[in-house]
Amino acid sequence: MNEQNEGIAILLANRCFLYKLLQRIFGDEPNAELMEIALSQHTQEALQLLLNEDEQQFDTYFELLTQLRQALEDDAEITLDKLKDEYTYLLIGPNKLPAPPWESVYLTKERTIFQESTLNVRRIYLGYNFLPANYPHEADDHLALELDFMAHLAELTQGCFEEEKTEEIKKLLLDQKAFLDEHLLVWIGDFAKQIQQGKTQYFYPQIAELMEQVLIIDAAVLDEILSLM
Repeated sequence: MNEQNEGIAILLANRCFLYKLLQRIFGDEPNAELMEIALSQHTQEALQLLLNEDEQQFDTYFELLTQLRQALEDDAEITLDKLKDEYTYLLIGPNKLPAPPWESVYLTKERTIFQESTLNVRRIYLGYNFLPANYPHEADDHLALELDFMAHLAELTQGCFEEEKTEEIKKLLLDQKAFLDEHLLVWIGDFAKQIQQGKTQYFYPQIAELMEQVLIIDAAVLDEILSLM
């Protein structure tokens, strides 16, 4: 493998790891295992590789991780309880969510789920035989499901790259770029901004801002990889 292909392989693996991590952060209740991954050296290196042109965002995340790691060392049980409470308050309910994690909420005046955008996302999923784990009980355009779809495509891209399937790689990269441009990036900025209005600022609001930057930069990374294919 030449140097250029080695660089692409690293980028593809890095993207896959970060999308899987973000999906778990916004889709699963926090636990010790998830926090260990989020606070790991691997995660820091993955973000540093992606955010190398945005040192301020990385520094903010690094500071958050340092504080959270210390809190877990001081009292893991209390810290995990705080994380679970924040996750429930911000992303589950039962009270009104400060930033609902569904795309359709940000695209309609009614701010309701299961709208046309939900069906559009479902059609895209079906094109890759991707069926969300909670189908049909969870709207397809939930943040965690859209991140899971991107992780799925990122993993498919890795496999095709290893097998040198150039045309399949190009299609996968173009479809990921389109999904970012036409879906995730359309609403993730509003979501990241609104989640800051919640009464708690322990972990998830900061990660939402970081995620927005990751998605923006990833769109540029996809363009860069496509230019090399």
